[in-house]
Amino acid sequence: MGNRGTPPFLILDTSVVLKWFREKGEADVAEARKLREAFLSHRCALGAPDLLLIEIANALTAGHRATPTEVSETIKTILEIGLQLFQLQFPALVKAIEMASAYGLTVYDSYFLAVAIQSGGLLVTADEAFLRKVKAHVNTTSLRDFRLPDE
Repeated sequence: MGNRGTPPFLILDTSVVLKWFREKGEADVAEARKLREAFLSHRCALGAPDLLLIEIANALTAGHRATPTEVSETIKTILEIGLQLFQLQFPALVKAIEMASAYGLTVYDSYFLAVAIQSGGLLVTADEAFLRKVKAHVNTTSLRDFRLPDE
């Protein structure tokens, strides 16, 4: 089947991208990797705030005790994949602060949603606690439930 219209633009948070590199103790790894494959075959567009790189580095260093070399290689891989990385934008940060306050979230987590809203994208997350707090915000979806239009 041919591609109908523009492929969906998805903002991924750290909980999703981490699954590309770690399987141990992770759920929905296949779904996360399917999104990466869909991106590489141009069936969707993927982006994230550049904060993603710091969060991935932190998660691998602190949580998974990866070596500095392994962490650097992972970051390099993410850069080579070609996600659209958004530099810090003040309006998105203001929105993130407002949402963090309204929903009882961290500004870090809210910032991913703010970037999705500002870029007209859909935030895909595997963070169930975050999803419960934002109460099915129109710009969010669960990695577990998300399907591309051609699936």
